[in-house]
Order: sequence, then C-alpha cells, then structure tokens
Amino acid sequence: MAVRRGLRSVLVYYVCLLPLGAVGAVFFLIAGSVRVGSRDELGHATFGWPFGWVTQDLSRYEPIAYPATIEFEYQRAWHDPIDTSYNLWLFAANSAIVAAILTAMLLIGLGVLRVRRALRE
Repeated sequence: MAVRRGLRSVLVYYVCLLPLGAVGAVFFLIAGSVRVGSRDELGHATFGWPFGWVTQDLSRYEPIAYPATIEFEYQRAWHDPIDTSYNLWLFAANSAIVAAILTAMLLIGLGVLRVRRALRE
C-alpha cells in the first residue's frame, strides 16, 4: 500500500513538472548548436536535446571552414524564410525526458531535506 502511494506521489510530481519539461526542451533547442562537417549536413541541421526535433536547411549560410558549429536560427524575414520542419512526437519525448530528470532531481532534493530534518530531531 505504501509503495502504491509513493508511486502515485511520484506520478503527481512528474505530471506537474511536464510543462516545465516542455520549457526545458525549448531552452535546449534555443541554447543548442550543431556541428556540421559538410554542405550536405548544413542542409539538414537538426536541433534539440536529447532528440533532434527541429530540422533546418541552413545551406544558405556557408561557413568559412568545415567542421563548423552552427547555432539555431529563428525565422528572421517573412519574405525569405528558413526551411524548417518540426517533429512534435520528438518534442513530446524530449519534454517527457526533461520532466523525468527534473522529477528525479526534485525527489532527491526532498529526500535529502527529510534526512537532514530527521537528523536534527
């Protein structure tokens, strides 16, 4: 019975942290970069962590030398957009993974606080 109650509380924490996981997935998209070794790889630059869920055709930006580190590009101009494709299933998987990591960190932190409080008493 106690195990079932513990799993239920972990699930509640996880569900509550899912929106923060989505924010984390977008953060890793924006903060991330990709390393390309050729013009073909530049044409299919994939961004996102841990799974690449955004693919951009950045072949218009020719780096000085390969391999090169390329940052994620926002849509800058309406008249000349960057060809971008999104995979929402991979975005959901990234959000779930980031939320699971956050849940584990929260539960470890709460466990440490409980142990410290028990040692004080």
